[in-house]
Amino acid sequence: MMSTPSRVDAHCHVDLLDNWQEVIRKLERRAQFTLAVTTTPKAWATEQEFARHCRYVRIGVGLHPQVVRERMAELPLLERAIGDSRFVGEVGLDASPMHKDSLPDQRKVLGRVFSVCTEVRGRVLSLHSLRAAGLILEMLEETKVHETNTIIFHWFTGSASELKRALSMGAKISVNADMLRTERGRSHARMAGPECTLTESDAPFTRAHSSVDGVPNMEPAINALAECWGVSVPVAMSSVAHLAHRYW
Repeated sequence: MMSTPSRVDAHCHVDLLDNWQEVIRKLERRAQFTLAVTTTPKAWATEQEFARHCRYVRIGVGLHPQVVRERMAELPLLERAIGDSRFVGEVGLDASPMHKDSLPDQRKVLGRVFSVCTEVRGRVLSLHSLRAAGLILEMLEETKVHETNTIIFHWFTGSASELKRALSMGAKISVNADMLRTERGRSHARMAGPECTLTESDAPFTRAHSSVDGVPNMEPAINALAECWGVSVPVAMSSVAHLAHRYW
């Protein structure tokens, strides 16, 4: 275990926060492991340039499934950027009613992401899987991308059997306090356990992780996770930080 456990935010939309540059500076000073996901590769380029010397804040290159239809032209940028970024996200599939019609384009994008990651290897992917966990699991099994890359399901809402399949492939999950308010979320966190669970804020899209100084507050997630696991907060924090340290 690390001697001084750090807080971990494995999925945060830092560039959508007010004064995001100052947020990155504060996160770096606090030595908080943070995966700052992006929704487009153009956004990644701007944020990556600012954070290129950071030790704790990593910028993920993404093309969010909810904007794929409008941003398909950026797919070549995404493919090239994956070669320069160890972290990839936010990517995935969204089969919710509002975005189901774009699933063919979403699958094309995710298929290319998996193909490039399989080729370059060693990437850490943060996946969006709303109402599409089964589809993503099928794509993982077909491409074998999980064998040479790290898969993290952000805010996993699939079934217990789908989570079991994901864990059997070595996938991890990231959980936030809003997710852990639900019985399904707590059940998933218990099933994944300390070996496969990271904390996240998904800021600014969660209510529990707001902060007066602009930096998402990770205490609600780690407190809820400790309660869920039946361990002390320091033990839960140490477990999550130890897992994050493997990837950061």
